[in-house]
Amino acid sequence: MREIRRAIEAYWYATMEDSEAAALEVRRVASAVNILDETVFLPAFGDDYRRHRARDPLGKVVMGLELIRNCEEHSPVLFEGLLVPRAYFGVPMSMAPTRMRVVYDWAQYADMPADYVNIDPTASEKLKRARGEAQDAYRKEVQGRPVIDTLFDSVRFFQSLDPQLIAGEPPLVRWAFAESTDLESLVEVPDTDLRLESPRTHLVYRPMGLDHYEVFLLDIACRSSDRRSAGWPAWDRAVKDRKNGLVRQAKDRNPPGRFREVRYQLFENGKVIGYSGVGEGPHFPGEPWVERTRQVANDVGRGYPYFVRTGDTMVRLQQTGPQTVTAVSGERDLLTELDDAGDRPGMDVSGLKMLEDNPDMYLWTRPRAVPPV
Repeated sequence: MREIRRAIEAYWYATMEDSEAAALEVRRVASAVNILDETVFLPAFGDDYRRHRARDPLGKVVMGLELIRNCEEHSPVLFEGLLVPRAYFGVPMSMAPTRMRVVYDWAQYADMPADYVNIDPTASEKLKRARGEAQDAYRKEVQGRPVIDTLFDSVRFFQSLDPQLIAGEPPLVRWAFAESTDLESLVEVPDTDLRLESPRTHLVYRPMGLDHYEVFLLDIACRSSDRRSAGWPAWDRAVKDRKNGLVRQAKDRNPPGRFREVRYQLFENGKVIGYSGVGEGPHFPGEPWVERTRQVANDVGRGYPYFVRTGDTMVRLQQTGPQTVTAVSGERDLLTELDDAGDRPGMDVSGLKMLEDNPDMYLWTRPRAVPPV
């Protein structure tokens, strides 16, 4: 557990260096997690432990990290895209390897090289580098998530099994790092390697001894949503639950503006799954929108006007079922005559799915109130 604590703190500081440094430290965490898993708890509790681990989402994180540990240590290839940068935060340092802290997510399973995920059918279960259980757990509980969340999830899993693994509260630490700037500064360390003729190596120092306590990541230009302790809920899950609740509320009220014009159909596997067009958006007239068919039907059912333009005439959509609408003019349904959205950025199928994957962006299209002009 001390190794896990040390490695998590080392990873936190490595996010100020580069992706390789961060990957080196996160591999230490995965290895220590694997030791606790396979050489401590599994031999002690056997099949009962294996069944509990398979049912617990935190246990699945432990299994997903096994895939990382095994592949990083035994794969013949280096996967440089294992950590995916998602956000950058400026760090108030004048001398450092970088002046940024990077928030890394785990790579998607589909992006992993074949040497990581192919299972050798001739290998014994003990020697398989990418066991099916670990692959499944990675896909379900690790891929695409913030790295730090999964590290704390694994800690929380083991501590839930044995509370004795919970260390004491850390002392109050006022400064996350000490940085040497020049030889005359109050920090009594040089800012460069004086043995070099042209010294260029900048040094940053972090507090020591914190691995004796519960990990509480120090404030390195933190955002309010950073998870800094195993005792805190997973940031990505908490935010997702909250955002999903806000999205549900937004979908239960009408879009902004007086109406929306439908211009395109969205097809997937030969089936119409949505519509897109322009309307009086919350930010400027003629703002593009994209929705699934059921959302358009729900909006129309509440009385919100969607139209299809034919010449100088606007034909209003009518709800014909829980997920269906029509725009009948004479004997024609004008919706069926609309063009496919194709690959129009933000108005096509990929634009629809991008909004579904990013609640913040979707909420921007359906705000609580239209901001004043």
